Amino acid sequence: MDRSLADIEGRVADRVEAYRESAPFHPVEAEAIESLPEAFRSGEYGKRDVEWVVRWYFRRAVTDIDHGARRAVESAVSDAEPRELRGAIWDAVDALDEEAGSPPHHRALDALTGIPGVDLEVASALLWFLDPDEYLVVGEREWAVVAALTDDADIGVDLDEQYPEPMTVDAYDRYLDAVRALADLLDVDHWHLYMALRSVHAEATDR
Repeated sequence: MDRSLADIEGRVADRVEAYRESAPFHPVEAEAIESLPEAFRSGEYGKRDVEWVVRWYFRRAVTDIDHGARRAVESAVSDAEPRELRGAIWDAVDALDEEAGSPPHHRALDALTGIPGVDLEVASALLWFLDPDEYLVVGEREWAVVAALTDDADIGVDLDEQYPEPMTVDAYDRYLDAVRALADLLDVDHWHLYMALRSVHAEATDR
C-alpha cells in the first residue's frame, strides 16, 4: 500500500470522522468498545456477545469476505457450549491480569484460540474487546496501513508489507509493537487509531 505518515499525521480527527460517517458498523462498534470490556471481566455478558465479536470480525470488511470461512467459524462458535465460551473468556481475563510467566496476551490468545473455530486473527478481535487500550484487532487491512505508515515514519518498528498467512503470535507481536508506536506518535488511543487506519485504507482502495 502506497501510504505515508502525512496521510494521517495531523489529520487523525478528520480520518476518524470519515470513518464514523461511512462505516456501517460504527454505532454498534462504539457501544461495544465501551461496554464489552467491563462485561467480559465481570461476567455480565451472554453467548451472543461472544458471537457478535466473531461476526463483527468478518462482516466489517463488507466486501471481499470469504463467506465459506466466515460461516464455518460462526457456526463453530454458535455450536459451542456457553460454559466453554465463558471458560475461555475467564481464562483470557485471568491471563491478562497475571504478570508472571510468558507475556499475558500470549496466554490470553492461547485461551481464546481454544474456542471452536477461532484462529489467532479472530482471537485478536476478542482480545481487543477485552482490553481495547492495550491491544488491537489484526486483519489484512489494518496490517497493510500499519506497515506502510511505520515504514514511512522510520520509528524503529519493521513490519513486513506481506500479510502473514497464517497469522502467528510472533507476527501479531510485531504488529502490536508497530500499533503502539503509531498510537504514541499520533497521541491517540487504539480505538481512534483503528478508525483512522480503516479510513486510510478505504480511501486508498477507492483510489
